Amino acid sequence: MATPTRSQTASTPKPHLSTPNRPMASPRPGTSGNSSRPLAYKSPAVKTPASLHGHHVSVSSQPSSTPLAGTAVHDDLLALNSPAAALMNSLGTTGLTPLGSAADGLGITTHIPGGPARTTAAPVNPEAERLHRAQLVVETLKRGVGGHGVTREGVERIAQLQGFTTLWDDDNLTIAGNCVDLEVNFEAGGRDTVRDVSLKLNISETATESEEPQFQEQGTQVIKDNLRSVAVVGGVSQWRRLDAFASNLQYLSQLDRIETGSPCFNAVGNLYHTFRQIWDAEKARFQGRSPRQHLRQSAVGRPVMDRKPKLGLALDYWASSQRPGQLPDAAGRDEVDEGAHLYTAYISCEAGLPSTAIMEKWLSDGVLVEDTNSMLKSDGVKPRPDWRMPAHDPEELLAKPDNDGTAMEKPTDIPPNILDLHFYCDLGPEVYLPLNVAASLNVEITMVNIDQESTLTYQAALHKQAHAKDVHGNGSASAERWSRCLPLPDATNPDCQRKHSYALHSAQSATALWCFPVRHLNFTHPKQIAAALPVLRQYVALWRMLQSLVEYAGQGEAIGSGQNAPKRGSIDAYSRPLKRTNNKTSSFQVEDLLRSTSVPSTEDSLPIDLTLDVLSDFSKARLDLYIPLVRSYSRQQKSAFIFLSLCICKDGVIEVRDLRGLPSSLGDSSNVRSKVIRILEATDDIGLTVEWLLEQASAHS
Repeated sequence: MATPTRSQTASTPKPHLSTPNRPMASPRPGTSGNSSRPLAYKSPAVKTPASLHGHHVSVSSQPSSTPLAGTAVHDDLLALNSPAAALMNSLGTTGLTPLGSAADGLGITTHIPGGPARTTAAPVNPEAERLHRAQLVVETLKRGVGGHGVTREGVERIAQLQGFTTLWDDDNLTIAGNCVDLEVNFEAGGRDTVRDVSLKLNISETATESEEPQFQEQGTQVIKDNLRSVAVVGGVSQWRRLDAFASNLQYLSQLDRIETGSPCFNAVGNLYHTFRQIWDAEKARFQGRSPRQHLRQSAVGRPVMDRKPKLGLALDYWASSQRPGQLPDAAGRDEVDEGAHLYTAYISCEAGLPSTAIMEKWLSDGVLVEDTNSMLKSDGVKPRPDWRMPAHDPEELLAKPDNDGTAMEKPTDIPPNILDLHFYCDLGPEVYLPLNVAASLNVEITMVNIDQESTLTYQAALHKQAHAKDVHGNGSASAERWSRCLPLPDATNPDCQRKHSYALHSAQSATALWCFPVRHLNFTHPKQIAAALPVLRQYVALWRMLQSLVEYAGQGEAIGSGQNAPKRGSIDAYSRPLKRTNNKTSSFQVEDLLRSTSVPSTEDSLPIDLTLDVLSDFSKARLDLYIPLVRSYSRQQKSAFIFLSLCICKDGVIEVRDLRGLPSSLGDSSNVRSKVIRILEATDDIGLTVEWLLEQASAHS
């Protein structure tokens, strides 16, 4: 039997080949300087020098660290001498490893503990990823183009970035667009000092070439305030950034580019006059209301045009409660104290569908009509705006099929008042709406674009709020309870503080409290934003109450930390697991309190559990509180805790659904319930309400 010969395709050392000299290039990448290493360092996919003319990889070949038989290796793969070289040659034109799903690797991240990871079940679009990242880079560069102070170059660059035409005439800079005419006059001696500003808009539909643009007095004052070189903060002079000026130029540019600008500016102006008519008619009807009450209960809120530091229409629809030390609002005034925290919708226009039928008069001559469907018992009959509807539905007209399929312009049978734009408002601050409530706003049109990647739970939103408030870095994102020190000074102890511990649960078993932070709303008729405001107020009131749970978290320590661990025998010690387990241990529950033999003392942290239900009743958000009675309050009490059930209805109306656990000597329960509502409306604070109920239980025990 003949001895089988060795395959000629396998890589063998050649005695006539020597290591290349220093000045010479290596005939094979990765082999220079490695001749002293053993042969096992080389890959079996190495060809002889006679076959070095072919350098491409077979489609079916893949680099491998396991040596392959010479007969099993494709001839084209033998041109490479290492798995790393084969991998480099397999890279596509983008320089990224090709994937089986035809993607090029963009957006694919490894699984990091605590963060989401994308899977191959949902392949990403590389072009969309590139476009998104490019937009982020552009926005970052735009924000930094103005520098840290007001300069001539910064003002000109911002105007050019927004698409305006700029022209210098000595010290006068003219910024011009389709309708916008903005002049910025700098001081001759002070190079970057703005002397005067003039904002004019050419928005007259019957304007001729000889007609002058309309001077905007309030808008001019806003821009002039944006371009002040120095701002005084806390008595210290600081350089003023151009962020507000850039934001206002972006607003002017956005309206100026849509439909040649004039219809957009006129539409926003008509909205302001419409909302102002409703506000004035309601103020005349309800003369006893304070500005804060009127703002919370108005059908459309309080409209403001060109309020510093922003241009455009602002709609204030909610104001935070008064803080201690603030003077009460006087009836008849039209302003809320500057210390109040306002929730505002900033209204602009945006191109694209859904289309809007622009009207000069959105209201009838009567402005208000009686709403017989109102459920408010106190008002009996609530007035509502008497809206006028357009003669044609823009969606039905634009939905007609195109016969030839080639015309891109507006069909001739569509009225000229139907424009390819819609109103767009930014909510500041954002409002956390449950997913089912946010979806309910998309009835007539898509008012809310729900992004699943931006959804989160109410617990996670509170953790984020606690992290922002906690300047000392206390607390953990995975903690299940929040601690709070509530100052309660009295005559005997001015430094007395009460320690609270809060936990938020879902009323449904094992159901997360998912919500969506709503920052933008689209609408084509003002009645749509008027219908959405009661829902926004409802969940602003709920969020203000939940926000009070973590508002003072920085003054205390997180539960479970080393230096503030609960004392042995205290009520917080019951939440600790007795043994290690893989199952997630729940925090302190009401059942633990009922099973415990001890009662928390006034020195211990008071554990308060809250249960939120946003699914059972669509029109109401139910919030249940379980408040344990401390030792000094629990004498002669049949129940070990106080149960308070609240309902937050539309327009932020608060109702007490149930109240149990208080001594019977308190008398009329309706009086106690009305006082609870007044406390919550005045403070938006769960902790103060809890302390008031404990004080009543102590005084009447």
